[in-house]
Amino acid sequence: MAEEDWRSYLQSARLKRFSIILAIFFIGFATRYITKNQLLFDPDSYWWYQLAIYFAGIDDGRLQYFHQVGGKTIYELAYYPTGRVLNNELLLLPFAIGFSYKILGIFGAPQTAEGLLNYMFFFGPFFGALTAVLAYFLGRTLTGSDRAGIIAAVFYSFAHFAMTRNTAGDTGQESLGTFLLFLMLLLFLMSVRQRDARLVAGYAAASGLVFLLAANTWGGTKFYWGLIISSVFAYLAYNVALNRPLGEYRSVCVAFSSFVLVGVVFPAVTGVGRSYVIGHLSIQNVFQSLSYLLLLVCLFLVGYDWLRRERGIALQPRVIFAAAIAVAVVGIFLAGRGDVFQRILDFIAYLVFTPEEKGLTGKTVAYYRPTGFAEFKGTFGILLLAAPAGLLLLARDFYRSRDFNLVFMILFLILGVVAFRWMIRLSFFLAFILPLMVAILFVRYARSEPAPTGQRGKGEKDGLSGRMRLLAVFVVLLFVLSPVLVRSVETLKGQKYADQGVVPWKLAGEWLKQNTPEEALLIHWWDYGYHLQTFAIRRTIVDGGNAAPPVEGGSRNRNVDVAKAFVYPEDEFYRYIKPYNPENRPIYVLMSIEEIGKSGAITYHSGVTKQLVELWRKYGIISEARYREIMEKKLYEDPIGSIIMQTQQGIQVLPEFQDATMVKMLFFPDQLKRFKLVYTVNVNMGGQVVPYVRIYRYIPEE
Repeated sequence: MAEEDWRSYLQSARLKRFSIILAIFFIGFATRYITKNQLLFDPDSYWWYQLAIYFAGIDDGRLQYFHQVGGKTIYELAYYPTGRVLNNELLLLPFAIGFSYKILGIFGAPQTAEGLLNYMFFFGPFFGALTAVLAYFLGRTLTGSDRAGIIAAVFYSFAHFAMTRNTAGDTGQESLGTFLLFLMLLLFLMSVRQRDARLVAGYAAASGLVFLLAANTWGGTKFYWGLIISSVFAYLAYNVALNRPLGEYRSVCVAFSSFVLVGVVFPAVTGVGRSYVIGHLSIQNVFQSLSYLLLLVCLFLVGYDWLRRERGIALQPRVIFAAAIAVAVVGIFLAGRGDVFQRILDFIAYLVFTPEEKGLTGKTVAYYRPTGFAEFKGTFGILLLAAPAGLLLLARDFYRSRDFNLVFMILFLILGVVAFRWMIRLSFFLAFILPLMVAILFVRYARSEPAPTGQRGKGEKDGLSGRMRLLAVFVVLLFVLSPVLVRSVETLKGQKYADQGVVPWKLAGEWLKQNTPEEALLIHWWDYGYHLQTFAIRRTIVDGGNAAPPVEGGSRNRNVDVAKAFVYPEDEFYRYIKPYNPENRPIYVLMSIEEIGKSGAITYHSGVTKQLVELWRKYGIISEARYREIMEKKLYEDPIGSIIMQTQQGIQVLPEFQDATMVKMLFFPDQLKRFKLVYTVNVNMGGQVVPYVRIYRYIPEE
């Protein structure tokens, strides 16, 4: 390449854009990888780690516990005695981790469990950084501005609220899932911008295919699925209400039809790549129902547009729109499925007005926490000011141009707020769109030009020059960006020793692996199931999945039985564990100091009943007066509270629970008759050595 050509290339916009993209990637990767420690610190990551080992074919001793039964893959270590059916799981993440690591073996990557663990530290930040790059292209596509895309992507690359499950030590479904979903949105938005119908259908079909992959990766697919449905419906309804010519929004109809046919109908009908997010072909699935209704409307509109052009038929678009909806409604009622409309209305009302758990993405236990303004302010800070200002600006622009991208951004922000209102963890749904609002406002201000000198009013000062205007925008943007950067640094510093909470479970697991028979069964509170399956390679009955099938003689929720086994006196312990031990395996029980803080949850799950109250009376734990008070006021219908309370004077055990199995395991191991303490993991906490995890062997009755 000649020197002049090389110099021209270095000054080209393409190279500048490439440099910016590369910088965004490295910033995103570095901020996420800096949390790397010795161990993964998120419990769910250990579930994906176990499955990744299986897909990589690495034999660390657990492969023998994966069985093929009736066309299903069963993992015996989880949910014993039924095992965990992998066919019911979203497996693309562990498959991608395991299979890609297997390929890396060709280039010398050690095919060991330890090597795969180190690879997982890299995997999450890598796709998190790639998602930041996609945020640039997505912002650029939505706004038509490079600067807006850059600002949104820079925010996304380091903002703490965009780092959920995609950091080193916390490689979860969101790492790969969000990348695929951003790619899906980008392809869909590109499709509606095309003029050639074949390109519209092609891009939209590719978007549907990526959606199918995402649906087999993460349950958060529902949010973005609903975002596309809402945007298309609102856009079509608005245009039809104004009776605009179909040719002006035909691309949206074609794009949505192709997207749904490839991403929803095809997997639902054939079962190819079907996940629980999409499910079987059924209008009982709310998201499917909305998709099919809107698909029918789009097909009607596209069909009419063809007839208008080819046959000269002329009807108002609003008539076609109303006819399509009427046909769909009548067809559903004739099929005896009229209740679907009530379900849709209930779903929308429930979604907006009843914040509870993780409604858009499936349920959770650990992260349930509805939010209010304090949580919005604490998470996003000054960025919140961009929300109302951005909405007003986009609404004004839509009134003038009626562009689909504007509707999409408006609903993205609104639905993101609804999601965050449901639970604080869902802040990552706003992690892109809220900074994009900031970017739109600043870019709009930077673009506006001062009026020519001759047109200024009397006394009006000269406007800022273009460079000064850009400098002013940069200073203000830095002011907005700085708090987010500071908060992100604090979050990353807080994760510096995040893996230390896993170390005691690693030590306990390694001891169990070396000192207990392979057929041993472990009993513990559900939080630690993935850790113990990983390090001990022993069977467990509960874990973080909280979706174990019930067994005969047990409760519908296994956590209830474990909670009861801990809350009741030790003579009652095996009564609740027996249904899960049909082969009479040797039982080892793990009790941690963490249960002091979790005693309220354990009491809650145990569901304090009349039977337990009467047992307290029998043992003389409560007085006759207290017994009458509990029975008369029906206090047994609700949990009495935490088993253990932490007061200024120290730890206090409620008198009603002084004989509980877990209380004796935590504080009075010498008083136990049916359990023998076999190992203790001690941890130095504040200069004091404390027993962090105790392992007991259950002594069965002779």
